[in-house]
Amino acid sequence: MKALAPLLGAAVATAALAQPAVPPPAVGSYPAQAAEVQRWIDRGDVARIRAHAWDVWASINRPVKAQGGQPVWQTWYSGHELFEVGAGAQQARRTVLPFETARQVHHPHQPNIPRTPAEQPTAFNRFSPSVAAYIWDKGLNDSAVLDRINAQFDRRGTPVRQRELQTSARATDARSIVTKAVFQFIDGQQPTAVPVWTGISPPATVNLDNPSADTWRRCVVVDPTGRLKPGSTVSLPCNAEPAKPWPVVRLKDFYAIRLTAAQAAAFSSFAEASGDDVGAKNKTDAASLQAMVKAGNVALLMAMHVTTKEIANWTWQTFWWGANPQDPLYGADRPRRIGAPWSHYNMTTAYFMTLPASDPAGEPWIAFNPYLETNLTGTVPGPGGTPIAWTGVHSNCMSCHRMAAWKAAAKPGPGQYGDSPAYQPSGFIDPADAALFGGYTKLDFLWSLTRAAPRR
Repeated sequence: MKALAPLLGAAVATAALAQPAVPPPAVGSYPAQAAEVQRWIDRGDVARIRAHAWDVWASINRPVKAQGGQPVWQTWYSGHELFEVGAGAQQARRTVLPFETARQVHHPHQPNIPRTPAEQPTAFNRFSPSVAAYIWDKGLNDSAVLDRINAQFDRRGTPVRQRELQTSARATDARSIVTKAVFQFIDGQQPTAVPVWTGISPPATVNLDNPSADTWRRCVVVDPTGRLKPGSTVSLPCNAEPAKPWPVVRLKDFYAIRLTAAQAAAFSSFAEASGDDVGAKNKTDAASLQAMVKAGNVALLMAMHVTTKEIANWTWQTFWWGANPQDPLYGADRPRRIGAPWSHYNMTTAYFMTLPASDPAGEPWIAFNPYLETNLTGTVPGPGGTPIAWTGVHSNCMSCHRMAAWKAAAKPGPGQYGDSPAYQPSGFIDPADAALFGGYTKLDFLWSLTRAAPRR
């Protein structure tokens, strides 16, 4: 696949070949038994948890030789395939267009998931074959099905703890993995200064509360033409910073993809509205994305959430491109067998909400992705109901996703068919808490299910 940086410019298979979605292969400690993962959690064994998270990273990024060398996760089903259907849409799903250079990949039905005629390049989420098949077969992408499940819980007076659906046949399924990627789009014909995350401090960002990518003050230069020498410096403006000499890094240090005209045309409102991908001037709004999603431009994989259902609460690991891939906290323990470009991504984990994990009053465990959470903000009820403000740099993946829930929307809007509870950024979330989940159906930690729409 041309999208895999070491193979840029290589020949690829034609679009006529049928390509299956490839299950995640075993690598090191992955897949792990739920009891083993739970022992790491109970001991607070962060070193063992991180070692496992790197094995998950190695698994999903293993190249699929039969499909041009693309990573395993790029063969999986997209959020577009499972969820992007309008109210009452009769969409014939035929062909998958994943985010890669020069060709399409055609999924066969696996086992009964239809195909889609087009897909926005970044796909919002990727779902491994196991979880995608279960969502499709059980109709969990259909808002009417979710409404019926919730109404049934209401009629039966089901206790709040038990008001939850599953996205696998059993409480765990190590083959079930969901990813969420963030891409930054840059000019394909000239060097671009790309801001990089270097922490929360005045030299690193102009906004210490919500340090989103457009506020970062440190950058690298990426040259898709290959004319600039890696390791040299080039003076370019970046965000609000005046032109400064930034270090040049190699394109092949990223998972990098050059857009085709077909991919640019297929970029959908689903992706534009996600608020995750980075467009012109490092903004995430639809207009900024539209300005950069053009044939010939390049997308750089900047970050990815990865969650596996090896435990009932899922495991949570999140990766981002690091200017220092040997960061002592987030990258230095990466195994050497993880090669480029994947070796340039740093990582943190959230296998528990608090520490100790069994203590609801324990210290909140903070684990956020700088490309996915730094722009988040909200409030939670404080003592006496007084709202307490929070921002994404104080968040935890597991706590946040525990809040994913559904009930029929009181006032359905365009593309919105269900209501959900508000985000809770971190801390212990009790699944039996009626104040949080009364009247809702919990969605097995998958916020993506709130994209469900009518399918008639």
